Parts: sequence; structure tokens; C-alpha cells
Amino acid sequence: MQSVVETEAKKRDRSMGVRWHIIFSGRVQGVGFRYTCKETAPKHGVVGWVKNLSDGSVEMVVEGETAAIRRYVDDVCNTTYGRVEDRKIVKFDATGEFDSMKICR
Repeated sequence: MQSVVETEAKKRDRSMGVRWHIIFSGRVQGVGFRYTCKETAPKHGVVGWVKNLSDGSVEMVVEGETAAIRRYVDDVCNTTYGRVEDRKIVKFDATGEFDSMKICR
């Protein structure tokens, strides 16, 4: 039996979407990872931003429906020329502030 909290969370995911804050580590800089993120986003209907961090990892904030974000992240990890060794994900409610996927410098 599903709890009321799980049911309400699923309703919220469908109506507003969710926001994932992700840190990718591995060989993710200098291999077109951010470009792949930007170019792949429209196919999955997700929006947000992606940027390199000084420690060699890549940070992303992405909004959309949960299933779309999952497919998008898997697609990016599987099509990049680099190698994602780890993903740290924190989930929030979507804010709706984005209209596309942008590369931050």
C-alpha cells in the first residue's frame, strides 16, 4: 500500500516537475560533457544549467518530470565522450525559472 506522502509526491512530480541538483565526477571535463548536456536536453523536455567546477567535476541543476530527468541523465552519461564515475543527486521541487538548458562558465 502506498502512503499518502508518496501519492502526493507523485502528483507534485506530474504537475510541477522536480529539480535535481547533480554533481558528476570522473572524466567529465574537456570531453564535451556540458555540450552534450545542452544538446540532449530538448529531446527529453528538461531545462536548467550545467557548469564545470574547479575540482574537475561538473555541476548541474535540471528541472522536468522525474522520468524525463532520469532518461536524460542516463542518456548524457551514455553518450558523452568522457566517463562518469559517480553522480551525487539532491532532489527538490521545481521552481520553473528556466526555459532551456544553459552552459555556465
